[in-house]
Amino acid sequence: MNYKFLLSTKSSGICFNIMRLIILTEVATKYKRSLIFLTKKEHIPILNLFNSECKFIEYVDNHTTQFNNFTRNQTLNLLYDLKYLRFLRDTYIDNIINTRSLRDFKFICGSITDITNCNEKILAIDYNDGNTDADIISCIKSPMISRSILADMFTNYNNEVVSINIKVNNSSNQRIFEMWDKLIQRIKIDYNKPILLVSGNNEIKNILGKKYNCIFNNTVSETNYSLVRGNNIVRGSAYNIFSDALTCTTTKFIPFTEIRIKYADILKEYNDINFVVEKVEKFDILVEYMIKNLKVN
Repeated sequence: MNYKFLLSTKSSGICFNIMRLIILTEVATKYKRSLIFLTKKEHIPILNLFNSECKFIEYVDNHTTQFNNFTRNQTLNLLYDLKYLRFLRDTYIDNIINTRSLRDFKFICGSITDITNCNEKILAIDYNDGNTDADIISCIKSPMISRSILADMFTNYNNEVVSINIKVNNSSNQRIFEMWDKLIQRIKIDYNKPILLVSGNNEIKNILGKKYNCIFNNTVSETNYSLVRGNNIVRGSAYNIFSDALTCTTTKFIPFTEIRIKYADILKEYNDINFVVEKVEKFDILVEYMIKNLKVN
């Protein structure tokens, strides 16, 4: 049988998964490979909006606990990668393709700059965060998405409403709440427009929303432990996060990169909070991408 596949092995939050799917769809088309995307079950209906021809496979329960970048960085990569390929073959690929030889696989851990085509039938990509993903995705056209499918997700605001993604990656860190309190107070004065707060953390939306008369909705949240952060992170459900991202595209959205520049005098006091100084938030990248590229019929 003559086949060539691009296998996306990594699943993360819904925003980065959408970005990863858009980028890898472009790579698969370039290399004339069929795309297989391993992901969480609840992400599949949303991801399918961006590539209906991709084969999505639900993660097994123990996938991320056994294999993740944190563990890979603590071990000898060659042995870890070999064990991981065997796991991928036995758990997922054998159900689709009749192949037992690991010589049919090539494993790549990295971003788009690390991906090259090869003779192996299955190019397995553990697509990780690169520093240029925002620039890469901005050059890729978005697929056409049916308005009827999105109808129940859209909330029609306009540029007279300011929207902000209130990131809280550690609910027990009260300095994050203190920081956002100062920021929203200033933003409310500077923009003098209604403010829409979106976040997976209902507590901070309620506190800021009631204090500064902001628009907000309580959403379904989930708590996951981050090996990298060393603490629990409260996030919105995949559906709510994507719905929030769509809603923000109809507003005057202020990404955190803009907040960093405009309110540097406040944020200089909070450099101990990792997301203040780290890479761009994936939610923000996705919203800005969809504002410029999303086509709805």
